[in-house]
Amino acid sequence: MRTATLTIALMIAVAASALAQRAPRRPRLPPMSDTCDAWVYYQYGITQLERDPGDAAAAFYWAERLSPNTALAYYGERIARLLDDPFTLKRYVEGDRSALQSKDVRRIDSLEVKAIALDPFFPQRLDETMIVTYYNNLVRDNLRQSGENAVSDPEIDAYVRDRLQETHGWLLAWLVMSRGDFRRAADLLATEVRNDRKNTEIRAQRAQALYLAGERDSARVELDSALAAARRSDAQKMKFVYNSKAAWEYELGRTWEVLGSDSAAKAAYQQALIEDLSYYPAHTRLAFIAVRERDTTLALTELQRSIAVRDEYNARLQLGILLATRHAYDSATAHLRRAIEIEPWVAAPHLVLADVRRDAGDRDGAAAEYQRFLALAAHNDADLASAQQRLNALAPKAP
Repeated sequence: MRTATLTIALMIAVAASALAQRAPRRPRLPPMSDTCDAWVYYQYGITQLERDPGDAAAAFYWAERLSPNTALAYYGERIARLLDDPFTLKRYVEGDRSALQSKDVRRIDSLEVKAIALDPFFPQRLDETMIVTYYNNLVRDNLRQSGENAVSDPEIDAYVRDRLQETHGWLLAWLVMSRGDFRRAADLLATEVRNDRKNTEIRAQRAQALYLAGERDSARVELDSALAAARRSDAQKMKFVYNSKAAWEYELGRTWEVLGSDSAAKAAYQQALIEDLSYYPAHTRLAFIAVRERDTTLALTELQRSIAVRDEYNARLQLGILLATRHAYDSATAHLRRAIEIEPWVAAPHLVLADVRRDAGDRDGAAAEYQRFLALAAHNDADLASAQQRLNALAPKAP
């Protein structure tokens, strides 16, 4: 088993355990906000990111708890936690090895690992804020050391942003990509690839830019090239664990799925597991492909393998749903209750469990779960009316 620094499953397990013990208080949202809506917390986190990154991190955390399949929330918390500690941010951006291997940074990186598992091609629009903050801190420190204290923070920020307009090379590509100009970022990164053909991380970054620009087949070719180069050099000196070859194989698999080749996607996911047996998201994707191929037995096996590596919400939820289709209501109930135990603030599994208990003939159990769903669901949840109707249908008939 080969990984960059620490197995991905262990990184996520360590971070999840630590955050579960010190869950931040929910931020105080603006009046009339829906406190059951993950997107409301995410948007609040965006507004607070520069003025109060600690508060932003808490908002992103609660967006995750309300909607644990939202990659952008985990990514947002990672950026916020870096911004909240200027010393760590400096060492992180500069690739300080001792910092990258520290316990705190591993927790931060585990958020990126989780985001990639959910969506390896999510747009990283907050990176520019991180870049600007890093340079603001650098200029401020240099001025302080030189005894110059008369320059204000807005002046420093304006100076940094002006200088960044003049940048070039990989840094310019990074900035352009964070601004959403993916086609231009891909072109800039193509130049960087030509200048440094051994840099597999630049190839992988270009693949992401191409994917987000809508050029999925070109992204696949670039990922293939990055993986081939990494295998030739057995590259294991990557700065960040989320750039492991297992993660790239997983990205390749997701790309093949979008391109409509499940067989090629399966091969990529299986290769990801060869690279790192702990990379449980590959098992989950293999299960989804098995469902599409109507191989329920294989799907159940892959989900169970995923859980054996990491007892994770999404795999438990999918197992419950799959078992319910087989009318294995008791087993489905057990997995759904475990999913709820892992993520107790999420509404969706309560609705699934309510339907399972109803179909199993447990009217009281079903009613309790419908009520719990209605209490936890966001005001704009598309299933609210349907859940209320199903709950009403369980009420005793008037004599």
